[in-house]
Amino acid sequence: LWFIINNNFLGFLLFSFVIFIHEMGHYFVAKKRGYKLDSFFIASYGFCLNYKQRTFETSDEFWVAIAGPFCSLSLSLFLSALWWIFPITYSFTSELAFQSLSLGLFNLIPCYPLDGGRVLCSILSNKIERKKAVTIVIKLNYFFSFILVCLFILSIFYNFNPTFILASIFLAVGNIDFQNEGKYNPIFLIEKSLKNFSKPSFFYIDEKASLSEILRKIEGNKFTIFVVNFKNGKTNIIDENLIKKMVMQYPINISIGEIIKE
Repeated sequence: LWFIINNNFLGFLLFSFVIFIHEMGHYFVAKKRGYKLDSFFIASYGFCLNYKQRTFETSDEFWVAIAGPFCSLSLSLFLSALWWIFPITYSFTSELAFQSLSLGLFNLIPCYPLDGGRVLCSILSNKIERKKAVTIVIKLNYFFSFILVCLFILSIFYNFNPTFILASIFLAVGNIDFQNEGKYNPIFLIEKSLKNFSKPSFFYIDEKASLSEILRKIEGNKFTIFVVNFKNGKTNIIDENLIKKMVMQYPINISIGEIIKE
């Protein structure tokens, strides 16, 4: 709507492309680390993915969240480098580079539902309880929202910029809008029509390995068998079918040793 008001439909198309590149970064990294995107929610501040529920293992949450800004900043860096090699490209790629840079930097603000908030939450979750980490990030929303309101008031007297108040509203809404979140879930069904059962794939893993780490090792064209090594010298053999059942019953971040002992 804002692009239409400013009669900038081309800018809208460019921004849509920038968002697509940004979100595909999340998608491919999540898929690489053993998760699939079941659903997403389009909000006023962009595409909303799972945040409050601990579907991700902490380290996975970090890499999936940072992938979006990384792709956005990489695109703007690539275009900037292209200007040095082919200066003629500046005239029709400058706005694309600016929008990609803006999206990448804005998403690094440590607030929900931005990627920076998820990155901070994953880091804090290694130090404190998850609920406390989420609470801290949500409080930062109010802080940055207040800062943006102040910047908007200042812009009225110097250089009017409604973007500040819009961003402030988006962050405030982010704290309220928890009901319609997208879902990333672990991939525990290998979507391959055939598997080579005659040549299974064996993996030797430590008892501290989490279900998330184990899922990433399951191969699509071979039947995977895991040999779990314990500190006391004992071993336990588990195949991928049993891992699939475990994922249905236990949190994705629990260690295989804890499950077996239970």
